[in-house]
Amino acid sequence: MTTNGEESVIGIVLKNKSYKENDMLVWIYTKDYGKMALIARGVKKLKSKNAPACQTVTLSDFIFVPRKGLSTLIKASPIEYFRHIKEDIELEAYASYCMEFIYKYTKDNDPDYECYHNLLLALKYLENGYDPKLVYLLFNAFILKITGSRLEVGQCVHCNRQDHIIGISIHGGGFVCQNCIGLYDRKLSVDVLKGFRYINICKLENIDKLNLEKDVIYQLIEIMDTYIDEFTGLTFQSRKFIRQINDL
Repeated sequence: MTTNGEESVIGIVLKNKSYKENDMLVWIYTKDYGKMALIARGVKKLKSKNAPACQTVTLSDFIFVPRKGLSTLIKASPIEYFRHIKEDIELEAYASYCMEFIYKYTKDNDPDYECYHNLLLALKYLENGYDPKLVYLLFNAFILKITGSRLEVGQCVHCNRQDHIIGISIHGGGFVCQNCIGLYDRKLSVDVLKGFRYINICKLENIDKLNLEKDVIYQLIEIMDTYIDEFTGLTFQSRKFIRQINDL
């Protein structure tokens, strides 16, 4: 929608940063434009009507003047404030992790519907009381998929055998069978292997189909974190607090 050079877009606030005395830089992720940066003038003033919509972990409607580099924010209105996430330090940590990935991985003005859809879905699940650890696991599986590192959970990564799977290979990227398991591979229980397969074949929107025991979830978090570190090359500031929460 364009009027007098202004455009309107719905976006998720990924990050904001002070700029000059009363201004702020705001990075949002949108379905139509991908990641983009806005300069929000006067937003740090107490009477600014745009301030609530420019907070991180907020879905807002932005009216802006498009420019090369920084576009200029005209007006912003919050659509979904995700109040429960903002009021819970654990939920906020998981939300920050999801947003940090989108901010670091995506390029400016390069829209990716999957990124937008999965980020918004993760925030809605966290807001609406789903187990944040399950959301985290499924989002990590999404990260591995979209970065080209989808894990092999249908057969052994070495010999393609589909039966007698007893563990996983971190370097190999998935299942290993009893004949191929090596010194540095991990032998896992049947329950953990099943959970590992489920989270890597289940899309985020199918979270209701997952029913994993707490001890299995904790083991899977440690395993998936290792795969993220091994294959993506990304480092996450928000991961430190998540590890403290889970005593990892």
